[in-house]
Amino acid sequence: MTPRRRALLRLGLSFVLLLALLSWFDGREVLNRLARMDLRWAAPALLLSVLQILLLAWRWRFTAARLGLHMPYRLALREYYLGVFLNQLLPGGVLGDVSRAWRHARSTARARTAVHAVVLERILLQSVMLIVALVSLAALPLPWSEGALWVLALLVLMLASVGLLRTFRNRLQWLGSAAAELARDARSAFLPGTTLVLQLASAFLFVLANLVVFVAAARSLGSTLPLSTLLPLIAPVLLAMMLPVTVAGWGLREAAAALLWGLSGLSATEGIAIAVTYGLLFLLAALPGAWPLLFGNLSLAQPQPAIGSGDQARSSTSNKRSFPSGK
Repeated sequence: MTPRRRALLRLGLSFVLLLALLSWFDGREVLNRLARMDLRWAAPALLLSVLQILLLAWRWRFTAARLGLHMPYRLALREYYLGVFLNQLLPGGVLGDVSRAWRHARSTARARTAVHAVVLERILLQSVMLIVALVSLAALPLPWSEGALWVLALLVLMLASVGLLRTFRNRLQWLGSAAAELARDARSAFLPGTTLVLQLASAFLFVLANLVVFVAAARSLGSTLPLSTLLPLIAPVLLAMMLPVTVAGWGLREAAAALLWGLSGLSATEGIAIAVTYGLLFLLAALPGAWPLLFGNLSLAQPQPAIGSGDQARSSTSNKRSFPSGK
């Protein structure tokens, strides 16, 4: 299947899922809830969504620096914002990350290391989201056995990981088979223990921020569900939207919300409306990423020598290039 057909298929899947959900459930009620959105909850949620992107840009810059690739935070933020914006528009939800990896790779002689920085950063986030989703699924009073929930969650992780890795492999043919090098870069990115703690803490902080945004989205629509009921529902929905099979998770996120709300004895229509609100808030937060496309200079700075660290010290000086470290 050609890339264009895959893109059209994912776009069509998002459209069909959303249309089916609005047809099966009370689509008019979903729209009415959105029209009555309380900005006193929506505005702080939007601000927190922006802060999440600031944190993600820092995490990428930190991971790349651990691999000996240094860049100013302002440039990392611009590139991350552009990637997030593209993820919201392009089918699959990961092509913005592919673009970010490719653009970074073009600016350094150590192209594979630049790709590894993006892959490792995203894999850790998905792993932390999986952990939180597993705990949440175990806490939900669903009519499934606990064993089935674990199997389902593991299947979702496998699909998400395979989809992400296949996307990178298909879009970046020169990546090749570099498992050993990826493992070596993973040790540099996540070790020693103090570095791992910082990586995990920032990833859990991002997931926590997502939970808060989702709660705020629910409150902005007038949902009165207690936190003890609402919180366990959120992480599995967010994990489902990470599957690279639709456009930015649209349709899949709402279907997961309808399923979990319905299985929990709650209003599936409410779940769909909250999921749509969350998606709209993050889309608005990502809009500044359009600035480089519309008005900015998309060319990256010329590669400059960078000082390696850890395992990267074994690379020759002539191969160590990265963004300039100035502000």
